[in-house]
Order: sequence, then structure tokens, then C-alpha cells
Amino acid sequence: MLRLRPVAALSRGWTAATCARSLATRIAPQRDPERPLRPATSWILFLQDFRAQTTALKGKEVMSAASQKWKAMAADSKAKYEEPAKEARSKYAQAMKSYVESGKKDAWKRDPERPTRPLLPYMRFMQEYRKTATGSMLEVTKSGASEWRAMSDAEKRRWAGSYDTEKAEYAEAMRKYKESGKEAAYKEKVGILAQQEKLKAKKKIEADKAKKAKVSEKAKAAKTAEKATKKSKSKAADKVKKGAPTKVAKAEAEVQKAKEVLKKAKAAAKMKQA
Repeated sequence: MLRLRPVAALSRGWTAATCARSLATRIAPQRDPERPLRPATSWILFLQDFRAQTTALKGKEVMSAASQKWKAMAADSKAKYEEPAKEARSKYAQAMKSYVESGKKDAWKRDPERPTRPLLPYMRFMQEYRKTATGSMLEVTKSGASEWRAMSDAEKRRWAGSYDTEKAEYAEAMRKYKESGKEAAYKEKVGILAQQEKLKAKKKIEADKAKKAKVSEKAKAAKTAEKATKKSKSKAADKVKKGAPTKVAKAEAEVQKAKEVLKKAKAAAKMKQA
């Protein structure tokens, strides 16, 4: 992935969410053990002494008390910490200069043997556009992106040049670079490989948790459905039981009524005969 600055990324059509995900998942090299250590400031040197002398206070209380004492401290008293801090800064600046000039900083940040990705047509256009454009970096980036979007396809192709050929050459060079083991060796050296393995293990744990949660949710839903079915069947059975006696009673009443009608009819017939 081409690592663009946020403004440039947004001008390419990336959403803010995409930029955030890219930054969140980017794995950077760990700290080079050969890189000079930044020295402690005068405040940190004082705080170290204050902590050693004030063991009764803990946490925020120590920081608050130390801050108040530091602010109230006279200049000659602060010199005890400022002079060694100044000397350490000077040594650090010299060491850092030597470290950068040696090429170790760039070599740690990016493998010098890794093939260089060819610039996209848009980035080639922006390189030339910045040479003549005026304004802040943000303003130039926005105006350049706007001008690029307004171009026709034919105008954009003018900036493509030999991009397709360079892209194919880059893909082949990357294939050889990876197959040679140089990429894996660099990643292991700067700690990227260990971080990738850690991230992979973390994703697997999260995927397993999600899978278990999904199975549990399905089981819970099935159990709920089973209970609902049983409850529905039980209600239906109760309804049948309650309705059965009523139907029998009605049938018996109708039979009795028919018998009475028949009895009355017989009685009426006898009276006529008499």
C-alpha cells in the first residue's frame, strides 16, 4: 500500500474511516537498538531525585508535589539538573547526527534492498504541480486534487507515461525480493515479523470468540424457539381439553331435547286416539 499523508489519502478518494483503519493496522519497525537514546530532561532528572527522597507520597501526589517544588525552585537550584541535561542533549544531538549520516536510520526504517514502488500518475502530477503552486501544503494538496479530478481521461493518461511498464517491473522485482528471503530477514531484524505473528494470533482469538458467540446465540435462539413451541402446544392441548366437555354436554342436551319432543309427540297421538 502506498503510504500517503492523510490529506493526500483523502484527496485520492479514501474515506476518513479507511485512513483510520490503515493507520490502526500499520505495523511499524520496532526501535533500532543502535539508535541513540534521547536523554532525560532537567525536569525528569529532578523528578527522579524527588521520588527517591519522598517515599511517603504515591502516584499523583508525588507528581503534584514535585511540580509545585520545581516551579518554586530558584534558578541556581535548577542549574543542578539543567547543566547535566544540557550536556546530555549536546551528546545526543551529535550521536543522532552520526547515526543518521551513517544511513542506519533509513536502513532500519525501510529495507534498502526492497524495490521502490513506481509513482502513480496522480503522484507524478502532484510533484510537478507543487513546483508552481502557491499556498500552504494543505491548500496546494486540495487545489491539486481538485484540478486532477477535473481532468479528462486523455489528460490523465499524459501523466501515466511508462507507469504500466514500471509497475510490471516492480511486481517482478518484488517477487524475486520475497523469494530471496530478504523481506523475511528484514522483518525479523526490525521486529515486524514478531508483531505480525502477534496480530495474527490476536485475530484468530477474536475470530474464535466470535464463532463461539455465534454458536451460543444460535443455541439460545433454538432453545427459545423450542420453549415457545412447547408452550404453544400446551395451550392448544388445554384448549381442546376445556372444549371437549362442553361439546359432550351440548350433544347430550340435544339428545335429551329430542327424547322429550318424541315423548310429547307420542302423548299427543294417544290423546287423539282416545
